Amino acid sequence: MLKIYICPHCYNFRMVSRKPDAVCFHCGTTLEKSELEYITYMNMTEEERDIFKENYTKRVKLYQDKLNTLLLENRVES
Repeated sequence: MLKIYICPHCYNFRMVSRKPDAVCFHCGTTLEKSELEYITYMNMTEEERDIFKENYTKRVKLYQDKLNTLLLENRVES
């Protein structure tokens, strides 16, 4: 079964069937499995895919900011 993966670096989509350690064809980064089902992805318009990508990008950046803040706080306390 095809699964939809997304690159956490350049945010490109890739459909993958048997490689859970797939890499991005654009930048070589290891891909992350998205929560999108194949049929859902195929039924999405280009605009809906762009919206999903934007929301994913925002979520990843928010997590990175939170992690950086925690690391800085722990570094200062040490």
